Amino acid sequence: MRSLLHPTIFILFLIGLSSTFNSCELINPDEQTPAYLCIDSISLATTSVEGSADANIVDAWVFDNEQLVGIFELPAVVPILNVGEANIRIRGGIRLNGQVGTRIPYLYTQDYQNTIELFPDSQVCINPTVSFHDDINFPWIEEFEGVGLSLETTPVNDGELTKIEGSEAYQGKSLKLSLSESQLIVECRLADAVALPGGGNPVMLEFTYRSNHTLIAGVFSSDQTGTFQVPIIVLNPSEDWNRIYVNLTDIISSNSGFIDHRPYFGFLRDEDHEGEAFAIIDNIRLLH
Repeated sequence: MRSLLHPTIFILFLIGLSSTFNSCELINPDEQTPAYLCIDSISLATTSVEGSADANIVDAWVFDNEQLVGIFELPAVVPILNVGEANIRIRGGIRLNGQVGTRIPYLYTQDYQNTIELFPDSQVCINPTVSFHDDINFPWIEEFEGVGLSLETTPVNDGELTKIEGSEAYQGKSLKLSLSESQLIVECRLADAVALPGGGNPVMLEFTYRSNHTLIAGVFSSDQTGTFQVPIIVLNPSEDWNRIYVNLTDIISSNSGFIDHRPYFGFLRDEDHEGEAFAIIDNIRLLH
């Protein structure tokens, strides 16, 4: 039987077929099998002058050999293409002003760094601990464990400030702001004003709270003309304890004439709220 293809045509066909397979290999190269880094949580370690280790670090900013792999909500399993000894750096992340859409690195703390042996298609689990940078200042720490109280009521207050402990408190003792049915407003502020840096220097107020009523946090700031009250954040009622990071940077830097500042907490009774209105606060930290 005679061949249906001329020999020359057949050879060209084989060459073309070979080129097709080579092209497929170039278009679909073998994918590298990643290793996996498991991060359940990131903890904060503190000294006696830095306040409680209470923290709400919700994200891990992961770097592999100084290249950002990504930002991962905790707990996370992070794919790493680099196998063998990898230089891993992890930065904790927080929600600024409690907003899910405002996730930033917690820049006051040092990054976790370690050389970790990674293997393809294998998982290594770590739970990093971070600590504050040495140059961070803490002008106000209040954990409500001592005899005195660094907060005072404001002139408009007709509510109650009470130190509590036991099952209603958070850690040890906490501060309860409350209004009975006949009371209208509860408000307290730092008793001794503090100086805070302007010029865009980061300033943050942290605290843990739960409440059955909206809670306002802000700052009283003074200059030569008087004192100005600036509410910064309104927090919704919450049955669960929440760690909040309040950005004071813009307020403090907006007027270079401010000479002292007093963070405050309080709320005005909602008309439709029945019974006792309260908010419980603990582990306050002001830092810059």
